[in-house]
Amino acid sequence: MTDLAIVAGPRDPRFGVPDAARDCPLEQAIHTVSGRWKMLLLRALFLGGEQRFNALLRAAPGISAKELTRNLRELEQSGLVVRAFDKGGATYGLSPLGETMLPVFRELGAFGARLRARQDEARRVSRAIEA
Repeated sequence: MTDLAIVAGPRDPRFGVPDAARDCPLEQAIHTVSGRWKMLLLRALFLGGEQRFNALLRAAPGISAKELTRNLRELEQSGLVVRAFDKGGATYGLSPLGETMLPVFRELGAFGARLRARQDEARRVSRAIEA
């Protein structure tokens, strides 16, 4: 079971509800990886290891070079991604902190599979009712 004090943070005595914006670790984590591209980029680094810019551009179809640069910079600043240089240029990889997200990705993947199965079943039931 999750420790709600860790998830919700301290309670604001005026309202009796968690003060998420100020102290909630979950709020901070969500903010750090939120957006359209960050989780996809982290997934690409989990699956493919260190990668160059163009490989990451291909791993997130639809992202622009400018948007990729911005997202990689933010992930670097948050400490989840590291950039290294060699003869061929820059490569991007997960930092030790970023690697600690692997269990989160596994759980999200399992959740996604359960969600897909439920949605598929709902579609089957709906089609059976309509038939």
